[in-house]
Amino acid sequence: IALGYAMDQSDKGIELITLRAFAPSEFETALRIKEITGAEAIEKYRPRFELTGQWADHYLDCAIDVDGLAVGEAQARYCKFSMPPGTSEIGLNLLPEFQGKGIGTSVLGLLKERLFGENFHRLSGSTDVTNIGMQRAFDKAGWRFEGISRHLMPEGEEIPHDYRVYAITKFD
Repeated sequence: IALGYAMDQSDKGIELITLRAFAPSEFETALRIKEITGAEAIEKYRPRFELTGQWADHYLDCAIDVDGLAVGEAQARYCKFSMPPGTSEIGLNLLPEFQGKGIGTSVLGLLKERLFGENFHRLSGSTDVTNIGMQRAFDKAGWRFEGISRHLMPEGEEIPHDYRVYAITKFD
């Protein structure tokens, strides 16, 4: 099911943002969005790609569509073995050329609409402490800053990066 969000951003050339399944012809685009390289990683991702737009295992992966073009990926995660009922963690990736246009803020609204409609009551997401654009998207979309997850994401041999955690609930 595609959800749409009409935007009044004519100055940025955007009319409609939707969440939908990736089309089979968009496999290479999805790989670029997710920065997946190497034959083994590509083949490991293929079955998950084919299930986009619907819950599979404990993931909901959707293409972020801007005026008919896949420009990113939104993801929701829920695992009954590790998360309380009614809670989901989200993430999103946009191609660099589509960042800074308000798309992330709109996608956070679409994810909220879809997941609250599926009886989730709490959504959380996080972003690297250096990702000011995503922090602004969370703020503009009405998500609340909850704190810092220290040393959350490893980056090669470096000390793992800190992430800012945000959440929104049906009760906000």
